[in-house]
Amino acid sequence: MRIGRVLIVEDQPNFRKGLMKMLEGRELGWEVVGEAGNGQDALALLDELKPDLVLTDIRMPIMDGIEFVGHLRQNHPEMLVIILTGYKNFEYAQAAVRHGALDFLTKPCTEQDVRQVMNKASERFYVKYAQQQKQQMQLRLQQDQELRAALLDLPYEKSTAARLTVGLAGRELWLLQMNSEDLANKAYGKSDMSLLQFAFSNIVEELLSVAGVEAQLLLVEHDSFVLVSAQHGVDESLQDAIQSASFEYLKIRLHMISMGIGPSANELADLYNLTKGIVYVPVNSLPESGSETGSGIMLSLNQARVREMEVQLMSAILVGQEDSLQLLLDRVLAELPLSSPEEMRIGALSLSIALLGTIQKQFDPEDNNALARIPNEMPQTHWTSEDVLQWTAEQVKNFLQQFNNWQAAKSDNLIERAVKYIEEHYNEECRLTDVASHIHLNPSYFSVVFKKATGESFTRFVTRFRMDKAALLLRNTDMKIFEIASAIGFDEPNYFTNVFKQQFQMSPKEYRNGRATS
Repeated sequence: MRIGRVLIVEDQPNFRKGLMKMLEGRELGWEVVGEAGNGQDALALLDELKPDLVLTDIRMPIMDGIEFVGHLRQNHPEMLVIILTGYKNFEYAQAAVRHGALDFLTKPCTEQDVRQVMNKASERFYVKYAQQQKQQMQLRLQQDQELRAALLDLPYEKSTAARLTVGLAGRELWLLQMNSEDLANKAYGKSDMSLLQFAFSNIVEELLSVAGVEAQLLLVEHDSFVLVSAQHGVDESLQDAIQSASFEYLKIRLHMISMGIGPSANELADLYNLTKGIVYVPVNSLPESGSETGSGIMLSLNQARVREMEVQLMSAILVGQEDSLQLLLDRVLAELPLSSPEEMRIGALSLSIALLGTIQKQFDPEDNNALARIPNEMPQTHWTSEDVLQWTAEQVKNFLQQFNNWQAAKSDNLIERAVKYIEEHYNEECRLTDVASHIHLNPSYFSVVFKKATGESFTRFVTRFRMDKAALLLRNTDMKIFEIASAIGFDEPNYFTNVFKQQFQMSPKEYRNGRATS
């Protein structure tokens, strides 16, 4: 699951920088990857930066926004576009929308305006991303079926042979063979193997992802996988990590043997049998292999389910739809008992992996643990439906707790920045709108968040802070009352006196005299 990429095209440097400031930190689910001062410069950046969204002004020198969007649509018809415009350019903005712009922002715009339009873009982006994932899954299924058929010497269309040969050229093949004695000792049945295969594939693919290795992991037979990677991509440390993780999480020893550089398609079956013969030991209690193609398809579908769930979770989080997040998790929990025991265990594990992946990527992105998204305990084949449901509910509970902690940390950070600003500017006007602007929040939203975090309204907090400072000056200096009033931001000494009385139930003079005689 990746974050959306934004290109900002705006000829006014201050406004452009302001937009970039609003989007920094990826809190709105977008990352600014580039900026340009006119449409011509922006066109040159499209292929290089590959943004998912373009924010563009209409009135710009050299090439305006309308002409820029027209050129953009020729090579990037599906790219999301949001138009920036002043009130006088409203008709131009409507024309841009007719040219396929998603929406437009009217300048000057507030943080809330930007948040609303970016949320709309996020919703469209994640729908598009989910569609792309489904298309990639279908392509992956086809490629897996073709390669599996060639490895097992099953019938496949000869027209695919050339494509397979080209695809494997210069690629390195690895056999990942589960230890037959470990499988036999655990008495894995057919349904147990599905869970094991799914867990194992997630472990391997996560290790590959963290290592930055682009590879194709293929279930060939019930106990055998083939890994296709770039030459020298799977080094010794990665081999050790995969073998260690297999034993740590699944208690399965793994034989990992290089099959060499990819041969032509018609040589794959012989190479596979030769390599497997090195480690294969027949054990009578192993499950029947059944339909390898069917098992492989189900594994790919289960992997796709994880990716789809991650997209849905990230979409709800980044768009700020907390209710949708809760409804999504409630629905998944409610649907689990409606499936077979095998499907229920795999569905529970799928959800857990998606939840842990979201925690790692969104809540704790600095966690470099390669297997942070794999649960330490996985659903066991002897568990009842109630056991699986209870385990899954605990996974959801842990996720929601971390989600709440993440939100609280974000809020605390904003409040800390707001309080620091107040401490540094309490002797000035220090309006709510000033502080809200400083931390890039809508004033109304900031007011609610501030009161929830501090227990006081913004006005009450600033007033109390100023009065505490006044009391400190009264106790420790000989400054005159009007001087103290001015020092804490009050232009009218009489008004300061009235406010001071409300807080301390005595006048500033009485407070000082009381301190002096105490």
